[in-house]
Parts: sequence; structure tokens; C-alpha cells
Amino acid sequence: YLVGLSLYTSGHAEEAVTALEKSVFLLPEVLKPRLILGSALEQLGRRKEAMIEWEAAIRLDHLSKEAITGMSKALMADGDFPTAITLLRSAPHDENLTLLLSEAYGRAGMLPDAAKTLTDALRVHPASLRLTNALAVVMVNQARYQDAVHLAEKSVRVHPNNIDAQRLFLRVLVLNNDSTRARPLARKLLASAPKDFDFLYLNGVLENQAREFTAARSHLEQAVALDPNYYNSRFNLGIALAALNDPAGAKEQLEKAIALGGSEPEIRFKLASALRALGETQQADEQLKLYQSQLQANAHHAVSVNKAAQAAKEFDAGNAKNAVALYREAVDAEPENALLAFKLSLALDKTGDTGAERTILEQAIKINPNLAMAQNQLGYLASRSGDSASAEEHFRLAVAAAPDYTQAWISLAATLGMESRFDEAQKALASALGLDPQNGEALQLRKDLIAAQAQR
Repeated sequence: YLVGLSLYTSGHAEEAVTALEKSVFLLPEVLKPRLILGSALEQLGRRKEAMIEWEAAIRLDHLSKEAITGMSKALMADGDFPTAITLLRSAPHDENLTLLLSEAYGRAGMLPDAAKTLTDALRVHPASLRLTNALAVVMVNQARYQDAVHLAEKSVRVHPNNIDAQRLFLRVLVLNNDSTRARPLARKLLASAPKDFDFLYLNGVLENQAREFTAARSHLEQAVALDPNYYNSRFNLGIALAALNDPAGAKEQLEKAIALGGSEPEIRFKLASALRALGETQQADEQLKLYQSQLQANAHHAVSVNKAAQAAKEFDAGNAKNAVALYREAVDAEPENALLAFKLSLALDKTGDTGAERTILEQAIKINPNLAMAQNQLGYLASRSGDSASAEEHFRLAVAAAPDYTQAWISLAATLGMESRFDEAQKALASALGLDPQNGEALQLRKDLIAAQAQR
């Protein structure tokens, strides 16, 4: 273990793995070697192996913050946000784990849950800058710009001399188009830190808005030099260059903004203008078509988010039929969103419309075969209709997609037990109890399997 730890901390992860694996083999019940081994494997890109170590570590100590952190990050990297959320919700109270939980909620499209998690945490730790920053980001993503401004302003009052608190306040003021307060603050902060990327970039944005394009170009060029991979600074530099009659320079910056991931329709529109100024008419027309397509996609997404939020409120209030209607509108707006389809299936389940539920679940797994919750629910429906072979298939797909999905392991064990495949059922049940040793349903199923096996 000490050899492995030394190698890992000195940057030799590959060599560390060999020593740590030997340590785990010799004393499998010791926690620390598994934690370091999981980190080393993750660093080497061997995520599935790392997850095995995180899972084993959690079995050894279900309160291990390091193991929960490693496992939840790996799950999120694999796109398995539901399992990460389940794991983090049962974790000990900790600022880092709270931030991870809010991130998992956010990436799963559950922004109200992310906001509530962070708001509750801030009641306990009202001075936390990290929690404040995270909540402000969630509020911005919910288009609650004024709420974000109030939150950041409160943080500045609590931390009047903290530059990061003022940085957050400036960012949200710019997002809220509050240039009256943003401009003097931006100039003051840039004067105190003239090489700070954020302050250079935000001053450039504000100067563009005020049509002070020469000053904007200077600040944005410095920002790009500090961080050439931030597409928004290149986009804004492109705006300034276009206004200063430099279409070639604008074209270069706008194309780089798109290459770096800029997806706002306005980038395409500005690029089309630059191309037209350069006489590249055909390319300009192509960019305008992309601009119109992105505008339409954004409009559909806005409808989807709005309808899904309304549907969630109706569902929580027990109005399943209203939730179904609203979720259908959300899915119609974004038909490739597997998570929305799954949420619609839950509402359909409450109304008892099994046929429609099955159809929408099949649509969800066609979009994303690794959506473990949808696979598990399809297995449940198949089991209820007496199709144990199909149920087993879906449950196995669920646990393959999300190895920490306790309910799917229990469902698989129950299905195998009904087929009198007791050895396989016990193995599946052992996986469930390894994840949640106190799970009442799993403990009862173990008793039922033992009784059934004794009667054979």
C-alpha cells in the first residue's frame, strides 16, 4: 500500500496500480488501498475497473466520502445521473458531496431539485462562497437572473473584501443586462487585477454593448491570449472586429468560437454577416440556414423545459392526467430527450395506461439504451404480464447500465427466483444487499428465496 501510495502521489499511476492491487489482494477488507487504487484506475481511464474499487470501498464503509465522491463522479462521467443521485442523496452531509449532488441534478435536467439542494445547504452554511456560486449558476440556468443578482449581492455584503464574491456579482449583473451597476464594478475590478481573464472579458462584453469597440477589442484580445479556448471571448471579439470593419478578423474569431463549442444562433448570424462582407455569399447563406435551424431548436427546447416544469408540479400534486398531457407536449417539443420520455412513462403509470407506458418506455430506451430506470420499468411491466424472459432481459440491461441500481438487482433476483433459478437469484440478491445491506425488500426476498428453495 505504501509503495502504491508513493507511486501514485508522485505521478506514476500505472506502476501504482500493480502495488495497490497486491495490497488489496492481501487484505481485501482494508479501505485505503481501494480508495487510492480507484483513483489511480480512473486517472488511467480505466473507469469500469475504478468503479469496482469504489463499489467495494462503499461496501466496506458506506459513509466513506472519498468512495462516494469517486463513485458518483464515475457514474456522472458515464451519464448515469439517476444512480449518482441515489448514491449522493444517502451520503453524509458534506459541502463537496452537496455540490456533486446539485451537479448531478443539474445534468439530469432536474434544476428545481438542484436549486432546493443548494438552498437548503446555504441555510446551514450561509457564508459558503462555493454553495453560493453553484446556486447562482442554477438560477441562471433557470433564467432566474434577478434572483441570482440578489444572491450574489448578499454574498458581497457578507464578504465585502473577497474578490471572488465580487466576481460572481459582476457576472450575474452582466447576465441580467444591468450595465448601470456592472460597468463601474467591472472597471474597478480590472484596475485591481489587470491580468484577470474574467475582468478583461466582462469589460469587453460591456464595452461592446456600449459600442466602445476599440476598447472592447483591446480587452478581448488580452482575454483570448490568456484563455484561447473560451468560445464566448472569441465570439465577442468577433463582434468588435466586425464593428471595426475587419470582417476577415471577425470571421476567424467566430469560426473558432463555433469550433470551441459555441452553439448560440447569434454566432452563426454574425458569421454570416462577416462572410457576406467578404463576398463569400454561398457560405453566408449556409450559416443563415444553420442560424434559423438553431433558433427553432432553441424555441422547442424552451417549450419543452416550460411544459416539463408544469408537468412535474402537476405530478407532485397528484394530478397524473394533467401531468401526462403536459409531458406529452414536452416530449413532442424534444422527441430525442430520453429522460423526458421516462418522466412521461411515470405519469402514464399513475393513470394505469400500461400500453402507452410501455410504448413510451420503448421509445426512451431506443434513444438511450443505457437509461437504467427505463429498462427496469420495462422489466417490471414484462414481469407483471407474465413474460419472465423479457423481464430478465430488461433487468440485466438495467444493472449492466447502472451496477449500483439496487432496485434493479432486487427485481432481477425476484424474477430468477420465480423461475426457480435460486443460485443465480441469490447472486443477484447479494449484489443488492452489498449496495444496501439494510434494504427491507431485499432482506424479505432473501427469506422468501430460502423458504422456496427448502420446499423443492
